[in-house]
Amino acid sequence: MWAKSGDESGSLSLPQHLMDAAGVAAVVYDSWIAKPLKHRLSEGLGLTDEQVRGLYVWLAGGHDVGKACLTFQTQLERKGGYEHLVSALADAGIPLRMSGLEKGRNKMPHGICSGVLITNWLMDQGFDRSTAEWLASAADAHHGVPSSVGERDHIETILSIYSREWQELQSELLDSMADAAGVRPALEELKVGAKPDAAVMQLLTGLVVIADWIASNPDAFPMVVAGSQEDRICAGMQSTDLTGPWKGKVVEGDVDKQYQSSFGWPEFYRARSVQVAMVEAAKEITEPSLIILEAETGVGKTEAALAAAHVIANATDAQGIYFAAPTMATANGLLERTIEWAKNTTDSGAVSSLYLAHSKNQLAQPYQELRFRGIGEDGAAGENVVASSWMSGRRRGLLSNVVVGTVDQVLMMALRQRYSMLRHVALAGKIIIFDEVHAYDTYTSDYLETTLEWLAEYGVTVIMMSATLPPERRNALVKAFSGRDIAEPSNAYPLITVASESGQRSVAPEPSPTNLEATIEVIDDSLDALQQRIGDVLAGGGVALVICNTIARAQETYSAFKKTYPDEVELHHAGFMAWERSEKEDRLRGELGPDAHRGVGRPDRKIVVATQVAEQSLDIDADVLVTDIAPMDLIIQRIGRLHRHDRPETDRPQQVREPKVFVRGIESQTPSPVLNSGAEAIYGAKVLLSTLLHLPTTFKRPDDVAELVRQVYDAEQDVPAEWMEEWEKALVDEEARVQRAHGRSKSFRVASPHMCTALSDLFGDLQQAVVSLGEEEVGAAQVRDAEPAVEVIPITGDAEEYVPLGTDWMITGDPELSYRQAFHLASSTVRLPTRMTRYDSDFEDVVGALEQQTPVAWNKHYLLKGQLALPLDGEGKAVLGRFTVRYTSELGIEILSDQPGSDVTHDS
Repeated sequence: MWAKSGDESGSLSLPQHLMDAAGVAAVVYDSWIAKPLKHRLSEGLGLTDEQVRGLYVWLAGGHDVGKACLTFQTQLERKGGYEHLVSALADAGIPLRMSGLEKGRNKMPHGICSGVLITNWLMDQGFDRSTAEWLASAADAHHGVPSSVGERDHIETILSIYSREWQELQSELLDSMADAAGVRPALEELKVGAKPDAAVMQLLTGLVVIADWIASNPDAFPMVVAGSQEDRICAGMQSTDLTGPWKGKVVEGDVDKQYQSSFGWPEFYRARSVQVAMVEAAKEITEPSLIILEAETGVGKTEAALAAAHVIANATDAQGIYFAAPTMATANGLLERTIEWAKNTTDSGAVSSLYLAHSKNQLAQPYQELRFRGIGEDGAAGENVVASSWMSGRRRGLLSNVVVGTVDQVLMMALRQRYSMLRHVALAGKIIIFDEVHAYDTYTSDYLETTLEWLAEYGVTVIMMSATLPPERRNALVKAFSGRDIAEPSNAYPLITVASESGQRSVAPEPSPTNLEATIEVIDDSLDALQQRIGDVLAGGGVALVICNTIARAQETYSAFKKTYPDEVELHHAGFMAWERSEKEDRLRGELGPDAHRGVGRPDRKIVVATQVAEQSLDIDADVLVTDIAPMDLIIQRIGRLHRHDRPETDRPQQVREPKVFVRGIESQTPSPVLNSGAEAIYGAKVLLSTLLHLPTTFKRPDDVAELVRQVYDAEQDVPAEWMEEWEKALVDEEARVQRAHGRSKSFRVASPHMCTALSDLFGDLQQAVVSLGEEEVGAAQVRDAEPAVEVIPITGDAEEYVPLGTDWMITGDPELSYRQAFHLASSTVRLPTRMTRYDSDFEDVVGALEQQTPVAWNKHYLLKGQLALPLDGEGKAVLGRFTVRYTSELGIEILSDQPGSDVTHDS
């Protein structure tokens, strides 16, 4: 029997492939799986460590036994050059006649066949059907999704009428594998004591997938078999470069020494109170825990989280860490800091693999530099952190020791998605760090809470960070992880909350002294009033940051300032090409960062108009802040860009030496507030009205942070009588908004682990979760309640002759592109406004037009495969369906006009 038809070098037999997978599983178990993961499996199965190993090896070794069926073995009959693979069975006396039932099926997936054969074999050993099906589901689902009951029953009927010769072959394969794996003692234990557990089977299935994928790689396990099986496994695993669990250096000396050695800081550096408290809290953890750190921006939360993770990883022998950032940009910003941390903290002689987990990691230079490094056996200094070639695949990257990526990649644990078991097993042995957890809405919070339930189920320790966390959100996170509400809520700030299955505690580090005292004033929303106010404040010079809630509003505001300050205003938002946005951020950091001063890099006067992209992880320092109305916690985040750095007095002109915040976006304040429609659409009226109600005239940081956030999100609000009608309407709208969000999230979200006993309980009707476009992009959109956006690459010209924006290259005749050309184009993506593709008719018109105008050669280059061109005319314009758009380096992407279609609701 054959398993891989192979190439001119030959084919691979089914017994050989199964032995390869079993051997790989043994090595994976011994060298990659971390102790916490082994403990969870042992505990969930009621088996010893050695028995768990035997069960895994046997399941991996039997995963493809379903290929021993007529549909699979005879499928090459009509394919030239492979007839011998079929005739070999006939020559051995194996009947090849197929029943009418089997002939009548369009397909007979061998994964389902494997599940049925293993179920029947286990029942022959004395197992009851439900336990047998539970164990066999690891083979049934090894192609990423469990089968339906109806399909499984039909295939079982077909296999039950196979001839005696076939049934003996199938049993012999499983008998032989049981002997080779030494699994029979484990099966005897499971026969009487197994408790079906979806979490355990999700992990085992993920591990079977890993073994199958490695054993199916012909570069590692060639079709030609030579030498002993042991030699074959050793050679195959060596070429796979699977790195073992992360080994951190022993933490010696006091806390200051740990931070100095971990981050390369000078010996005189002293850790801040928050940083000390995090390490001390980590040292006291004796079981999987949730640690929530709330502290103001600029106190070193990132370093505190990594230092705590180092302590916990050493104590638990964790597989590694995942650092989850809110966006690709923030993940890229964390990457180099995390690489340096990993280099400094990885034990001498050990090698750690690192992965950047988002869809554009090929454009991140620090990560690409790691990818081109080999894993040296000597673990030489500076070479102990690498990007494993095998673990750099889209689905495999999360298996690396140290992963920096977007939060979507973790939240997709709670998404019904093919191969979710691989994501679960990749994260189940790690310490997970979430940054900026305050920024999630109701829908995404549902995914976050379900993810926390699964992480707790696996025994994962989770660290969460926030500058501003409403008390009910803190409680919801603790309850999701530990199953209980916070017993004694604390209003301290900064605050560390530690929660586990057995208890909770709070730590209140010494607060930082007041580092900002700003006046806050609500101003008229007109552009004339804004320009007048900024003109007065910046009369003597200075830097103003104006944050708008939408790109269109930012473009309008920028254009108004441009007339008065033609050379002193800059626009920054997410609607620029990726490389232009990156250049803008670099330039802004250079001009407005801590090392620039007036006369030496810092402009005398500058107005930066931006959207929420300036809200976090952009280290710039403004003298005055103007912000659209937003929830209180986000306004506080935005204030984090105001007087951010300690500066000599000469850096700030007289009129901006006292920090000032101006709030706009309120179109009228009497008799009750009338909010800007864009702000209301994004955040909802309730939280904006509550923010206005509690907006202080003076804000002190960090003194006021916790109390202001608590007041705004408090369920009971003392609303002025004249506001009551609008407030009541806002409450109704918010309740409806929340219920809609909960309802939408259920469509694709897996159930709580407490509600699942079998893999099928996790997936439900998977077809609902299978959407067009790229799988990662769709998954990210699902967990964020976002519409999957269409990315385009603006070019000037057409598919036959074009110039990539930002270059003088004329590319003619659709030639094969050089790496430099492809890299520049791949770095030039920009997302079309979502309303251009929201409706099916628009999507077809827009994407259809783009596909026809995209150079054919793009699909032949790995950096550009699947990308769409946006050909622009000489004025930077393009017509797509009913939309006219423009792209310029000054304003970014704009919709200039849209003509309402007869079957489309016009959306302004």
